[in-house]
Amino acid sequence: MVSRKRQIIINCLLYSVLAFYIVLLLCILFRQRHEARQANLIPLRGIISFLTGVDLVSGTTDPAFLRGLALSNLLGNIVIFVPMGVYANLLSKKKAVWRSVLLVVIISMAVEVVQYVFMLGIGDIDDVILNGIGGLAGVLLYQGIYRLCKADDWKARCITAAAAPVAGALSFLILIGMN
Repeated sequence: MVSRKRQIIINCLLYSVLAFYIVLLLCILFRQRHEARQANLIPLRGIISFLTGVDLVSGTTDPAFLRGLALSNLLGNIVIFVPMGVYANLLSKKKAVWRSVLLVVIISMAVEVVQYVFMLGIGDIDDVILNGIGGLAGVLLYQGIYRLCKADDWKARCITAAAAPVAGALSFLILIGMN
C-alpha cells in the first residue's frame, strides 16, 4: 500500500508537469501574429508540399526551403502533442484509446480555430492530422506503460511522473534546436 503522502507528491508532480506543458504549448502555438487570416482546409496539402518540395497552390518549387521546414513542421506538430495524448489517457477513468485520441483532436481543432480567428497562426487541417498522430502516439505510449504495470494505475502514474519531465524537456529542447 502506498502512503497518502507519497500519492500526493506523485500527483503534484504529474499536475505540475501538466501545467508547465500547457504553458509551453500555449507559448509555442500562439507566438506568431499574422497580418491576415489564413487557413488550409485541404487535407495533406501542406504535408505533401513539405515532403515533395513543391508548393501545390502556386506550383513553385523550392526543395531546400520546403524540406528544411518540413522536418521542423511535421515532427514538431507530432512531438508537441505526444504529452497531450499521455495525459488524456492518464487522467481518464476509462482507458479507451479512441476517447483519448478524440479529445486530443478536438483540442487541436480548437487551437487551429483560435489561431485563425485571432490571427495567431495559420489554421491548418494538416496540423490537426499531425497533432492527432502525436496524441495517438502519446496514448499508445501510456497504454504500453499501463500494460507493463499489469493495469496497476498507480504504478503507471509513478512511472509517468518520473519520465514525463525528462521526456518533455528533451522534446522541447529538440524542437527549439530545430527552429
